[in-house]
Amino acid sequence: MLRQFTHLDHATEAAFVALIADRADKREIGVSRYSARTDGLSCECAVAVSDEWHNRGLATLLMQHLIDTARQRGVECMYSMDSVDNQPMRDLAEHLGFQRKQDPNDATQVIHTLDLKAATV
Repeated sequence: MLRQFTHLDHATEAAFVALIADRADKREIGVSRYSARTDGLSCECAVAVSDEWHNRGLATLLMQHLIDTARQRGVECMYSMDSVDNQPMRDLAEHLGFQRKQDPNDATQVIHTLDLKAATV
């Protein structure tokens, strides 16, 4: 699993990392990532941003890059599975044009879906 998270298959996956200078080092403050299904037409996505960078537009920027990349690679649908209580993800998904529905297999989760053929972010 560690290898899967650290070595991308560029044919089916993409990831963007936001870094800032922290004295002489760089520190990761955000990441967005997708992994395409075997059909190559849909992908699951995720985004995470450090607490101190919430509400600054970083998650939106990371997701917009991810959406653009998926679209350029011919992906037609992007989705994420999130906790029903995850208000920040609900707000971000709505802002980006994702549709929201209850996960039919798990009442504690929702599925956010973005049609990449029609949507423009």
